[in-house]
Amino acid sequence: MKNRFTFKTEKTTGRYKSFFPDTHYIKYKGHQVGGIMDAKPYQIRLMVIKEDIMEDGNTNCKWKNIFLAKKSESLDEAKLWLNENIEKILCKYELYMMED
Repeated sequence: MKNRFTFKTEKTTGRYKSFFPDTHYIKYKGHQVGGIMDAKPYQIRLMVIKEDIMEDGNTNCKWKNIFLAKKSESLDEAKLWLNENIEKILCKYELYMMED
C-alpha cells in the first residue's frame, strides 16, 4: 500500500463556536503529525524531530513545528498537495508522531 496522509477535522462546538476556527489535523499511520490552518491562504504545519535538542533553546521537547512554504487557496488543495508530495516530505523530514 502506498504511503499517504489522512486528515481529521474537528468542528468547533459550544456557545462561542463562531469565534474559533475549526481544527484540521494531518495524520500519518494513525498518529497526528501536523495541521492545516483554517484560513486563506491555507498553510501546512508539520511536527518534526529536532536535529539538535538545543536548536530552539528548549531541551524539554524533542520536536518542533515547521511551516511549509506551500500556501493553498482551499483546504482540499492543501490535502491533495500533501499526498502528492508525501515521498519528498518523508525523505526531507523526520516526522514526530504524537500519541492520541
